[in-house]
Amino acid sequence: MNEETILPVEEMVAYEEFTDRVEILRNLDAWIKNIQRMTAPSTALIAPRRMGKTVLLDRLVNTVFFKPEYKVAPFYFRMKREKTTLRKFLMEYATTFFRQYIAYCHQDPALFKDISFKLKDSLEYRSEHKAVQLAKEMIQYFLKRYEEGGYEDARNHWDAFITLPEMLASHSGTRVAVIIDEFQDMKFSVYDTTRAHLVGMKAKGLLTDQGATNLTATYDRMSQSRKAPMLVSGSAVTLVFRTVMGGPLGGRFGFTYLKPLSVPDGAVLLQTLLKLYFSEAKITPENALYASAQTGGHPYYLYCLSVSDYENKAFNDKDAIDRLIRYEIENGKIYGFWQTHFEDNRKYINADDDDTLGRKIIYYFTKYNNQPVDTKAIAAKLDVSKKAVDKKIEKLYQADLVYRTAARFYSFNDICLMRFIKFLYKQELEGIEDIDLSQQSLFNNLKGRFLELVVQVTMMKFDYEILDGKLFGKTGEISVPLFQFVDTKYAKGTKTRSFQIDVYGRGITKGVERVWICECKYTKVKMGMKKVKKLEHAAEALKQEAMDAERTVPEVQMWLVSSGGFTGEVLEYVKNRDDIYFSDHDGINGIFRAFGGNYNIPVFKDS
Repeated sequence: MNEETILPVEEMVAYEEFTDRVEILRNLDAWIKNIQRMTAPSTALIAPRRMGKTVLLDRLVNTVFFKPEYKVAPFYFRMKREKTTLRKFLMEYATTFFRQYIAYCHQDPALFKDISFKLKDSLEYRSEHKAVQLAKEMIQYFLKRYEEGGYEDARNHWDAFITLPEMLASHSGTRVAVIIDEFQDMKFSVYDTTRAHLVGMKAKGLLTDQGATNLTATYDRMSQSRKAPMLVSGSAVTLVFRTVMGGPLGGRFGFTYLKPLSVPDGAVLLQTLLKLYFSEAKITPENALYASAQTGGHPYYLYCLSVSDYENKAFNDKDAIDRLIRYEIENGKIYGFWQTHFEDNRKYINADDDDTLGRKIIYYFTKYNNQPVDTKAIAAKLDVSKKAVDKKIEKLYQADLVYRTAARFYSFNDICLMRFIKFLYKQELEGIEDIDLSQQSLFNNLKGRFLELVVQVTMMKFDYEILDGKLFGKTGEISVPLFQFVDTKYAKGTKTRSFQIDVYGRGITKGVERVWICECKYTKVKMGMKKVKKLEHAAEALKQEAMDAERTVPEVQMWLVSSGGFTGEVLEYVKNRDDIYFSDHDGINGIFRAFGGNYNIPVFKDS
């Protein structure tokens, strides 16, 4: 999109700040496209606050809005945390839906975002579009009922209205994607009463969350719609998970966790942010990767570093980056973010019969960054019952400091949160052992695997693009496939030994399964024939695996990637092999940049 394009949703970050998220954005785009075929069940996108969830939804709507061929209108409603009456909320909800539906049908982004638009205005909107004409008939009926009724009819009118997107989609052929951000707040913000009563109760301090109407439960039927399915999201992780996975909505939603960026993409984001907010900063690719590793690729933390008011802010070496991160965690925006969260969840975090024990449990919990929390080990360390630790971890779950999956508690991949907790509680606890929260071991491991990681992250972004063949050591052009799965893999057939594949990608193109396998060499030394033969043997093992399992033998494309280039023997061997691509440092850099990389892949100082 060019700078002059009017977007239906005004995005909250600079357009170029949107980094990575290619795979999940592509999946959500496919989800919306599949609504026309009625094969897209309702789903939930769950992420901790500041992970970029709303930015992702904004970009999704701005993308699919300009795809009229999908014939799926995005209805995007953001919940606000202001207390309101059901009658007023109904009018806002209905107006937003009809305005956005008509805007999509006419590809009018200015109308989509026009919050001054009144529902009566739509009746004057001239249109020959069948779906719009049907929508206008429904608007007339809605307004007649709304104006004739009062707050007593609001609940019945609401129940009737939320089925309308499906009804309109059925009759018009233009389906609907019902996208609601901060869905869990629909439990606590809307009251089925008069405006005067709401104001009076609020003035007396009697307006409680428990007195609100739980509107999420009213979607029990609509959450199963295939013509107007739902995509809901929430940053109150535990609450939104319980909302969509239990109660009236239980079993109706799939769900996806939005994770931090990969470390390479976090480095790309940091360099982009520094150009925008701290242009005088000097940062090498290696130091950008270090900062990304030390913040776990968290987009908000990287933003905090780029706009920090630390007097000695610099990115010229690792010590400077460590000082900046420490400042942000102990004094800056990261501190303020988590301090507010802890205050808001005080009833869970600090409510203990033994305050000191509670703080110790939280402190020792920090050892489990991005791991299952071993409550038995914490109990043994503190010489208390496992039950006491389990009770506290349950409280931390309710406070969105851990998440639960497969009947186990896991710590979020959030090293800055762990460091904040350590800073907050260690100074209050005497004689407590130090917990090492350094990411140096992660960074050392990253350096060893970095090329594999770059190739893996880049392959996940492939989507049938046409690239210059010279990037792969070939002439002409090469179409890269869309992969459904990309990771490392071991291959072993009944007649072969086991082979580790650095990067393995599997996809289906025109009904044919295609597999790419990659051998990476990240040194200044040229790749020799030994690595080539290893990859060829791995390809044979993959084919043998398929035959052993009586599956169709896939097409296997081999790809050699070497930062140090290749020996003459290898170049001679592969030059006429269509089944072997080969990329040197310039080649893989070119591919990396084609998919969002804004720096050259570094060769680390101590490599």
